[in-house]
Amino acid sequence: MTGLQGFGATTRPEQGPPRLAALRAALAEAGLDGFLVPRADRHQGEYVAPCDERLAWLTGFTGSAGSAAVFVDGRYKVQVRAQVDTAHFTPVDWPATRPGDWLAREAPEGAVIGFDAWLHTRDEIRRLDRALEGRGVTLRRVANPVDRIWTDRPPRPAGPIRPHPETLAGEASTAKRRRLAEALRQKGHRAAVLTLPDSLCWLLNIRGADIPRTPVVQAMAVLHDDARVTLFLDAARLTPEVAAHIGVGDGGV
Repeated sequence: MTGLQGFGATTRPEQGPPRLAALRAALAEAGLDGFLVPRADRHQGEYVAPCDERLAWLTGFTGSAGSAAVFVDGRYKVQVRAQVDTAHFTPVDWPATRPGDWLAREAPEGAVIGFDAWLHTRDEIRRLDRALEGRGVTLRRVANPVDRIWTDRPPRPAGPIRPHPETLAGEASTAKRRRLAEALRQKGHRAAVLTLPDSLCWLLNIRGADIPRTPVVQAMAVLHDDARVTLFLDAARLTPEVAAHIGVGDGGV
């Protein structure tokens, strides 16, 4: 659960309690006793866009690693107490205490804990399930209730995408795709799913401004064993220049 740490104070401790109250009301309406709020976004990368700063919006904590209750590593013991209202949010030392172990100890028997499946890896949820086994606590996939109550949530990134020239990239995108497609065939795989924006930008030789101070484009893709790429991105963001650069419509993308 990691992400970009801000350089300035963008939250205030007093914002947390009313937002927590609104979240608790949404949870009660949904029949939930709790909800996992990770730092991660759907790309599971180190950096997140402003619209994915759910942990900071809810708790006030802007560090680069955390999740609500609030779990933080040793770098942020001082910061978390300065940024969150500790009368409403309890800092927990991580990794000395794991979220699953904390839930197993603190959640009442019969509790139902919601999670947004887009924001957790399969292995992470499996670890939580193992920690909760025999405790009478259930994990349930739900639509994210934080997004429901975050009424002024920033929009998803929609800025321009620019070609990254081969003179700087060092290798043409087509060459990268062919080389990796050959590796897929050798291992007997038909395709590879790409979820990290930096990996995708490297493969397609593109850059963007979806993340502050990080020149990436937030998108996902599937690289096939014939070197084709299926790109999951708002088509409105593809200018004719970028579309031509990555080969949209020519059988490559």
